[in-house]
Parts: sequence; structure tokens; C-alpha cells
Amino acid sequence: MKKFTLVPLSFFDKEKTYQILSDAVRLEATDKVYYKELPEQEAVLVYAAASESDLPPVAGLLEALGRIADHNKVVAAVEGGAVHIVLAEGDRLLLANAYPAPDAVTAEYFLFATLKQFQLNPAVTTVYFLGEAPYELLNDLFRYFKGVERL
Repeated sequence: MKKFTLVPLSFFDKEKTYQILSDAVRLEATDKVYYKELPEQEAVLVYAAASESDLPPVAGLLEALGRIADHNKVVAAVEGGAVHIVLAEGDRLLLANAYPAPDAVTAEYFLFATLKQFQLNPAVTTVYFLGEAPYELLNDLFRYFKGVERL
């Protein structure tokens, strides 16, 4: 799972990039830390990667928010044994996180847990997937969500 954190743009200091990420996740001495400004979310994505262009999946999810007109925005990706989830209500970003999910049932658990945490009703919410997702996950979600779509 990629190591990342989001920082409000007003609190970000590019001179402290490594420290910012090490305060949020455990870094190895060999980790290289980069950042990407996300003006639409008024935030900065700080991440560890082999190169600056090797963005964590959450970066694509955050960028996808702008293509969704719904009030409740749920964007997810299943990649590398993890489920990446971004939630927004209107223009307000609520969550951008990744959870270990070795199977579809675990990915589904974390999706519902995050919705419950922010009191978003699946029956009136469409979940959008970026990239491929396990068939059994998509099939299950159709029973609970207003819609399940791919971006």
C-alpha cells in the first residue's frame, strides 16, 4: 500500500515534506517523498514513491471528484491488495484513505464503514470506481447503492 497523507494547502511547508509524511505514516530511511498540489481540494498530497510520477491511486480518485455532479461523491479503486476511497459532500472533501483489502468482502466492509462514519446513505448514493474492480464486489454493491459506475 502506498504511503500518503493530505495536508490543507494553508498548512503545507514544502521544506518539511518528509517530516509531514513521517508524522502520518512509518517511513523507511530509503523512502523518497514527493508532493502534488491539489488546488480543487485546497490540499497537498504528500507521498512516498520511487519517482515523482508514481502517484498513489488516491491522486486519481481526488481528480475524478471534479467529474461527478452528485452531492454525495464516493470514488473508489481496488489495487494492490487495498481499497482506496475518497468521499466528498458537495465541494467538501470528507475522506481520502486506503485500507488493506485482500478480497472483495474486505473492500466492501471498508466502503460501508466509511459511509457509516460520515452518515452517507448508500440508497441515495452512487459509488464510482476508477479502474477495474472484482466482479463479486460490483455485483454485491448493486444491491445497496443507488448506482455503481466506472469512470
